[in-house]
Amino acid sequence: MNKYLLLSILAFAGFAKKGASQTEFDSLKRNSNLDTSYQPSAKPTFATEFAELKISGFVQPALYFDNNNVFNNDVFVTSEIPTTEITNIKFKRFHMSANQSRLGFAFKFPKAGNNTTAFVEGDFLSSTKGLNTYFRLRHAYLTTGEFLVGQTWTNFGDVNASPNTLDLEGPNSMPASRVAQIRWRRQISSNWNLLLAIEEPRADYTPLDSANAVKSAFPELVVKPKYTFKNGHWSNSVIYKPIVYTDKDYSFKKKLGAWGVTSSLSIDLPDSHKANLLGIKKRSFNLFGIIGDGTQGAVNDFGGLGYEAFPKDSITLESLLYYGGYVSYSFVFKKRWSSTYVYSYLHQEKPQSTDVIFKHSSYFAGNAVYAINKYFTIGGELLYGVKENYDNTRGSAFRILGIMRLLF
Repeated sequence: MNKYLLLSILAFAGFAKKGASQTEFDSLKRNSNLDTSYQPSAKPTFATEFAELKISGFVQPALYFDNNNVFNNDVFVTSEIPTTEITNIKFKRFHMSANQSRLGFAFKFPKAGNNTTAFVEGDFLSSTKGLNTYFRLRHAYLTTGEFLVGQTWTNFGDVNASPNTLDLEGPNSMPASRVAQIRWRRQISSNWNLLLAIEEPRADYTPLDSANAVKSAFPELVVKPKYTFKNGHWSNSVIYKPIVYTDKDYSFKKKLGAWGVTSSLSIDLPDSHKANLLGIKKRSFNLFGIIGDGTQGAVNDFGGLGYEAFPKDSITLESLLYYGGYVSYSFVFKKRWSSTYVYSYLHQEKPQSTDVIFKHSSYFAGNAVYAINKYFTIGGELLYGVKENYDNTRGSAFRILGIMRLLF
């Protein structure tokens, strides 16, 4: 393959796809660290003889100040940080948006048996760079007994133990995509449960010259055991998927095996006398690690960038190894204040065909959130990211984020 043609393909994959399908995470979890007295009511909005409906959601204006030249307006994505200087003039930006506002409908069917429920939720974050926003689907699934069918968070990783950042993207190394799936969960003992799932296969790779990415005929498989103990849990997950590709003439079909492993430890720290004197309670610590080869599509800062495999020559793709993880600490202060601090790291190996590509990035976040009452929350967050490419170019970004959230 011509060297310059190949670099053009890689550049297109790395830049044109950025606005297409970055994964983002619902990292504000309804005052999840606060006392139950500050939780909105869980009572159904409507109830009939056959079903109960709970309407929920929030209105969320957000303010952003960025100290960088080119960046996503609404989510803090370290893989998008520019590493080369476009101009020597610095442009600082202020942005206001309410497109993260959300509406959800939760259904229960008491007479259907097997604890049958359904959930549909959407928001208005259909565009992070234009003025037009449209309602988009986030979750749509039903559960019955031990089964769930529909679209929700991938089972690869541990979204439920994620840090409570105000930034919607969350840590760069965390898997937090939403995919169509069928999953089965069984409580094996008082401490252990096991989850098995098949998920929609992604084709998040850079195809051969002029070829199209094709989906596999085989779903992504996830196995996820979880151990719960007195003050926390330890969750692990393994994913396997085939990457199927061809050339522009569909003259052959080749396959790569892709995999990933995560491990997540979440601990609720015991109260201490000194912390109690300061009014600090509900301290928690999270440690997360990830490693994989060819499964970048599920990871926050890689989703949609075509990093799962790259052209090695005119007829061959190679998958890329990646690894990373994060550590976070959070606490509640005087019942209504909560704070979370996160450091996350993400690294990817170099393809043979180019060095103008992501090498590693770091993500830092620290916030303070105040619950005025059980419906109204305000908060602020500082975000800092650093990214380096294999061509030894480097860039950084700093953001100040403020939110106001009215729950219903």
